[in-house]
Amino acid sequence: MRNKLLTKLEIRKNIIWLASYPKSGNTWFRGFITALKNGGKVHINELGTAGIFSNKFTMEDILDVDADDISRSDVDHYKRLALTHQSSISEDKIFIKIHDLYSLSKYDNKPIVPFESTYAAIYFVRNPLDVAISLANHNGQTIDYVIEKVMGDPLASISRNIKYLQNQFPQWIGTWENHVTSWKQIETFPVYFVRYEDMKQSPQKTFSDILQKIGYIASELEISRALEAAKFENLKQQEQECGFKEKPLSSKMFFHKGEMGQWREQLTKSQVDKIKQLNEPMMREFGYWED
Repeated sequence: MRNKLLTKLEIRKNIIWLASYPKSGNTWFRGFITALKNGGKVHINELGTAGIFSNKFTMEDILDVDADDISRSDVDHYKRLALTHQSSISEDKIFIKIHDLYSLSKYDNKPIVPFESTYAAIYFVRNPLDVAISLANHNGQTIDYVIEKVMGDPLASISRNIKYLQNQFPQWIGTWENHVTSWKQIETFPVYFVRYEDMKQSPQKTFSDILQKIGYIASELEISRALEAAKFENLKQQEQECGFKEKPLSSKMFFHKGEMGQWREQLTKSQVDKIKQLNEPMMREFGYWED
């Protein structure tokens, strides 16, 4: 099946990866893009991006297979194949969320994403001191556990439980430092980095700059309307009223606080020191280091 499909595909460079370590603004941007495409309207359960890289349903819908029947050694190949096919039938840019650390597949030594179909990536980076708090809430875990067993583990992954109980494939995320570094080292396509803090403090300018870099044409008024529709408070209210299908069972609310600098009140000195010890180079590079 796989070779037959490959011969029919027209390679297009139109995939834009929305990459990030978890809890760094990825879903917020997806809400913004959806509102931008829909004249200033967005609903959290109808995000108009093309999909989520780890979602099993994407592969199943495109390739007409049962994802749980595919051996682990073939999964990376079929994920790339599904996305290449999705890209080939779209004349527009498509946005795909990805939390995976960028790497070569250990099974076939090829990049985990189909770089031939990739136009660019937007990487959302957030202060790891705040990420630890948001991720603990998201996972239903303690902050200490997240710092040591998730953000402090180079082999950390998400959605790694028994496969038949998961809608997503496992995603290797590693430490925050590992993750950021892996996407910074890419040379086969451009990767544009945007800080969550700049998205919060200067949304109009920051989101406009992102769109300009990826060649997405929109007026300042359209951007302003989309930002208003995708405000954190609006998305949170929608979740309270309708629920959010992407919320894990371990989390009380997907949209918790979305604040910046909350680590100053919520983390102990030892917790701050541990995170800084693990992530110093990239924290300094992105302006998160304080002596």
